[in-house]
Amino acid sequence: MDIKSFKAPSALYRPAPFWSWNDKLDKEELKRQIDEMSKGGWGGYFMHSRVGLVTKYLSDEWMDMIRTCAQKARETGTYAWLYDEDKWPSGFAGGEVSKNLEYRSRALVLLTQDKITEDDSVLTTYTKDGITYYICKRISPTGNPWFNGFCYVDLMNPKAVRAFLESTHERYKESCGEYFGKEIPGIFTDEPCYLMENHYDVPVLPWSEYLPDFFKALKGYSIEDYLKELFFDIDDYQRIRYDFFDSATRLFIESFTKQYYKWCKENDLLMTGHFMAEDNMPYQLQWIGAAMPHYEYMDWPGIDKLGRNLEQLVTVKQVTSVADQLEKDRTFCEVFGCMGQHASFYHRKWIADWQAVLGINFVNHHLSLYSMRGERKRDYPANLFYQQPWWKEEKGFADYIGRLSYALSEGKRCVDILVIHPIGSVWSQYSPLHKQNDLAIEAGVYDRPFTNLSKELIANKLDFHYGDEMLIEKYGEVKDGKLSIGAHEYSAIVIPPCFTLRGSTLSLIEEFIAQSSPENVVMIQPFVQRIDGKSRDIHWPEGTVRCQTVSQAITCLDNMYKDRIKIIDDMTGKNAKAIICHRRTDKDGSWIFFANTEENREIASTINIDMGRLPVILDIMSGKVYKSPAKLLNGRVEMKVKFYPGGSLLLYFPKETMDVGECPAFLDSGVEFETHYSNVEKMDEWVAKLNGPNVLPINDVTLYMDGELILKDMPISKAWHQIFYKAEEGTQFKAIYKFNVTNIPQGEMFAAIEVAENLDRISLNGDKINALKKKGELGAFDNDKSWLDINFTKVPITGLVKEGENEIIIEGRKINNITGPGTHVSVEDYKTHTPTEIETVYVVGDFVVTDEDNIKFSIDGKKTIPDVYDLTRSGYPFYAGEAEFITGFSYDNKNDNKDDNKLYLKVQDVRSAFISLYVNGEFCGTKYWAPYVFDITQFIREGKNLISIKAGNTLFNAMGPNRMDGILNEEYVGPYTFIDFDRYTEKYTLVPFGIGHGSLIISD
Repeated sequence: MDIKSFKAPSALYRPAPFWSWNDKLDKEELKRQIDEMSKGGWGGYFMHSRVGLVTKYLSDEWMDMIRTCAQKARETGTYAWLYDEDKWPSGFAGGEVSKNLEYRSRALVLLTQDKITEDDSVLTTYTKDGITYYICKRISPTGNPWFNGFCYVDLMNPKAVRAFLESTHERYKESCGEYFGKEIPGIFTDEPCYLMENHYDVPVLPWSEYLPDFFKALKGYSIEDYLKELFFDIDDYQRIRYDFFDSATRLFIESFTKQYYKWCKENDLLMTGHFMAEDNMPYQLQWIGAAMPHYEYMDWPGIDKLGRNLEQLVTVKQVTSVADQLEKDRTFCEVFGCMGQHASFYHRKWIADWQAVLGINFVNHHLSLYSMRGERKRDYPANLFYQQPWWKEEKGFADYIGRLSYALSEGKRCVDILVIHPIGSVWSQYSPLHKQNDLAIEAGVYDRPFTNLSKELIANKLDFHYGDEMLIEKYGEVKDGKLSIGAHEYSAIVIPPCFTLRGSTLSLIEEFIAQSSPENVVMIQPFVQRIDGKSRDIHWPEGTVRCQTVSQAITCLDNMYKDRIKIIDDMTGKNAKAIICHRRTDKDGSWIFFANTEENREIASTINIDMGRLPVILDIMSGKVYKSPAKLLNGRVEMKVKFYPGGSLLLYFPKETMDVGECPAFLDSGVEFETHYSNVEKMDEWVAKLNGPNVLPINDVTLYMDGELILKDMPISKAWHQIFYKAEEGTQFKAIYKFNVTNIPQGEMFAAIEVAENLDRISLNGDKINALKKKGELGAFDNDKSWLDINFTKVPITGLVKEGENEIIIEGRKINNITGPGTHVSVEDYKTHTPTEIETVYVVGDFVVTDEDNIKFSIDGKKTIPDVYDLTRSGYPFYAGEAEFITGFSYDNKNDNKDDNKLYLKVQDVRSAFISLYVNGEFCGTKYWAPYVFDITQFIREGKNLISIKAGNTLFNAMGPNRMDGILNEEYVGPYTFIDFDRYTEKYTLVPFGIGHGSLIISD
């Protein structure tokens, strides 16, 4: 690993978001947003057609925007990545491909006679319990709004895939091929699949016109003769199902993945992205067959991991195993989506560290919105971009991700255990009819134990790779007593609960046992019964380890790897399961990355490593290198480390001695070393200052459509999908927003109204008021005209507000391309499109907001002193911006610090996305998560000192959804969350914003 590159990682190692192209695009605004991303430390962006897009997908104007961004990428040193579809899943080219009947998706469906439709062709029948079932081929009908009025396509059909490449990739090549391999390094494919399984309300399996011939050539018999076994548990159904899914998976790979990969290779583009439903084995066979075999044909294979949790370990390990084995340069993850607007830096780090330990080294932020207008703001938040109050501090976090990604891309992962992936066993058992018993065998016997095994291995520091049997068949060999797959070799093999193995896998395991020992193979019940789906007697040698449970298997492996890394929780004296690690090595040394996966608990730990030399610390936050406080004991390294929640540490063992500085007591990556310190002074008298105007969102509306009263003082969310988006284009509407004022505020006030410039009339208390933009006006974001977002237009109301009830009325015609939660239609006349919205109206100005039990809110121009501990509860419940907290203290060096030790300021009870400290006007640093401890030794002076802390919050309080019961515990927030009226509550949930006391401390 090159330390200089670690300190300053290049753009390819830095985060690159899904950049949601979701409105009418403007060149100047695109360039401005690229500048924002570059200043924020991001290395690129994926130009992603998304819900709400107005500029026509793949039109000449679209291509002109792509070229503009590629040129701007050259100027900023960033990368402009292509995205291959209009929304997702990839393959239909915005509807172009599915116009052709031959290319539309096929499926096998099981029906009773009364369920047969005009799209179904009967292939065979089967009678059971007096009921005749019809197994039909169904061709997907058109008319699906998600697919722009068409349908999905058959990606097992190589001609359909070729049509997709010609409709999309060849057009990109013609328009901007000069940037391929340079400013445009690659293209993202998103969730291609051989079956849109959840689009069917009947038992369904994948199908293609190409599958029968492919199956017969591969298996030697006709699948059409055994269709009933695919659904019903009759005869030798396990063999038939194994062969079926094996064939369908291979055909999907041949037709789509290999053809796509070949095109990218020929055109100097990296193929990246991820496949649909990688999460577990039943999902995989339903949608794609198996995930791991596809990764062979991706340059930078990837996954998605959405939600505010640390689930999907199997998903991550599948892709990173193949990437390691086949020496892929990078492993990609689309991540952070659905966390909710209250997520900022900490939860991103928590998730990024976890997936980095598991092998992810390319972070793709989901999602950065070009526009937050209307439904767009509800597109699986958080929106991670310039609209957020914390955005100006993004670069520090991006630097962290860049350094971490670089460190875990270099060298080779140290892994010695291979876990056979049992997807073939689930193939053998699966029937869509088994959903009636919750897939008791597929999930209960095979998938869940496999997941539990994987989690326990990681928690016990027994790192491993999965072995996919298709890839083992191609790349596996045994030499010198080890089984190797590509670049990695293994001394131990674990066979999880399995029903069947491939014959090629069995042969290699037998050879492995012959060259090593049967004790190096650990099997977990139920044991293998079949080979290639067929019944066969299997004789395992004496000494092969047979375990009844996952825990027994872990105990066996624990005994095999007694000298591995140990991390002890000092509180319990046992293995700190929540601290996990990732070890790598190259010619210059080795390094280990540790992460605390506890979301809310700190862990004081003792790390014990099987190394005979001391490490240095690579500080991922600063890029600096320090001595470590580690010691050598009995030939091993031992080190005391306190990991704060989500804390991380990177230790480097160079082969050559490095001249480095002393280790600080605290690292900003979230750790503290064994330190003794004493408190000098407590600071609890702070003054708070808001650095921006306050805001009152008006979230209830009275709505008239075509003169008819539809809603009266109801939540605005009732209007979106039930009324406004359903209305005919051009329908006249009038929306009335009411708010109360106690004392009239001083200074400038405005209402922020989405695309106000396109309304027919806006009034306040009967007086006409005007937007600061002209109708249809585009251009780069202008803070004088817009608030937070390009489409939140300012409408001045200074001097027009009165005490008591006020009434803003907006009137216009419904012009909008949204059709439902997360869906839209193409706009034919997009050049003259001037949309309107019925959304929350924001009143902005210099005032406080009073409340009645977080239900009713009023504006009060008579400002009060805010409570620094929580601004939200003291007049700023919906504030979205920065605040400053100021205090002072006197310092006497002779009395307070006689030994000239380090001085720190520790800030308690931080309720903020970040805090930045200034001492006597000098910047001391920014902290994004605990410990909020600043070294102020060089900034403090004798006598009086001025302390200033800048803090910022998120958009959650302003934009919600905060009238949903339990919203802060919601791990997955999407468009439907905002309209889940079963959870509606009149009382707002608001996230606190403030700080507690500060402490001046001295290290002993």
